Amino acid sequence: MWVKIVIGAIVGLVVGHWVPPGYAVWVLIGIILGALLDFTAARYFKKEKQSE
Repeated sequence: MWVKIVIGAIVGLVVGHWVPPGYAVWVLIGIILGALLDFTAARYFKKEKQSE
């Protein structure tokens, strides 16, 4: 889980370097998207294992 959140934060830093409104907002967006990705992937793979 933490890896996806950290990757989201790093991507937010990179995007925030060029795109307004700046670093803090894009890091926050990256963290939220990383957490949502982790949550969605966990639910998807849990359903996939149950169907086997």
